[in-house]
Amino acid sequence: MAIIKGVDHLRIEKQKRQKAESIKESKKEVKDQAKARQKIALWVVQHFEGAEPIKLIEVGHIESLGAFGTGGKSTSVRINGQNKNSMGLQLDPDSNLPIGFDKSKGFEYAYIQKTKKTLDGVEVRYWR
Repeated sequence: MAIIKGVDHLRIEKQKRQKAESIKESKKEVKDQAKARQKIALWVVQHFEGAEPIKLIEVGHIESLGAFGTGGKSTSVRINGQNKNSMGLQLDPDSNLPIGFDKSKGFEYAYIQKTKKTLDGVEVRYWR
């Protein structure tokens, strides 16, 4: 009986460790996604301008494409909460910086060369 209880105890401890590691990995992934969203939002502010200033950038979940991410990464972005000002971004798999984009019809912002703008005064949110 003592051996069975000892084996059960080891099994339970192993399950607890695996669950703790899984939670830790999930938290790291959420933190990494948040950092990547900030980088993407900064890129948008530095590369797009229009008649209305950018006050809100919503960045979607960063998706890995293809088997094991071999197809790269992508996400969607919406400016100032307007669907007409949304675009899909193809991301560099290593830096998560955009390497290509596709704007929606009626997009009101023009692509410009990189400026030294910051995210001051711009709210960055997760967009589903």
